Amino acid sequence: MKLAAARLAGFPLFFTVAILTAGSANAVIVGGTLGTGNNNSDPAVLQSWLASNSYSSFGYWDNLVSVSDASGVYLGYNATSMTGWVLSAAHISPAGSITVAGSTYTVSQTYAVGTTDLILYEIGGLGDPALPTLPTVPLASVTATAGEFTLMTGRGSTSSTSAPYPWSGAGVMRWGTNRVQDVAIYDLDPGPSSNLATYVRTDFDAPTPPPNTTAYEAQGSVGDSGGGLFIYRGGAWVLGGIAHFVDDPDEDPTNPSEYGDLTAYSDVFTNRTLINNITGTLIPVPSSAMLLAGGALGLVIRRRR
Repeated sequence: MKLAAARLAGFPLFFTVAILTAGSANAVIVGGTLGTGNNNSDPAVLQSWLASNSYSSFGYWDNLVSVSDASGVYLGYNATSMTGWVLSAAHISPAGSITVAGSTYTVSQTYAVGTTDLILYEIGGLGDPALPTLPTVPLASVTATAGEFTLMTGRGSTSSTSAPYPWSGAGVMRWGTNRVQDVAIYDLDPGPSSNLATYVRTDFDAPTPPPNTTAYEAQGSVGDSGGGLFIYRGGAWVLGGIAHFVDDPDEDPTNPSEYGDLTAYSDVFTNRTLINNITGTLIPVPSSAMLLAGGALGLVIRRRR
């Protein structure tokens, strides 16, 4: 399919894109001579590499979830509604339940984020397990800038063939690295009407010396839709985007991941106010110790709906 785009930084007016969702969930492909980096599903490897390269640890691995046949990010817990919130992509198949940190929760409501491809799932309710104690994911508070270091996350391809990398494999969480290429505007509804949306883009660079290529240079793939792009900023990780599509400049009809492809993420910063207006203030779920203390005081800390 084609989406019209605003002319930015010399890019052509039209881009051929591949939506990152399908019947089977596949995800972040990491470049290398034989694609051997594709099997990077171990968060311990990620934390070790970050520490050895002077980056802060990534504290949101358990916040990365599966939504239907694709991906999502558990943002946190609202103490007023006593429900949790997951941010994902609107174009993927709707989910009736979402598993977070090993427990499955009912989706009580979904909310469109304006006219973007972003969607919010409200989870947790009567009969569901207590929501997990996980950190609240911080949303980007300023626009992305070219060159910022990123983590790309999604539910995993295990392909190990040489480039171009086919989109196939099991649906497990994977991670890769990249840098912000630019911020671009696409028209989601080309034709008589228009629906402009802002995207943060990353470029899949061939293995070359830095600074162009990162250690685990990654590209989005089928099933990554809804996956988080985390930007390293001020010594901390912030959620900068939610995966929507791959922009394939050479219009390869077979849709493999190949060097020069761009992964486009719905911009979180642009939609931060809309997201916060829906979720309200989010916090980590109160610990069991806090719940016990509140019970001893005769206070109702948490109710079920």
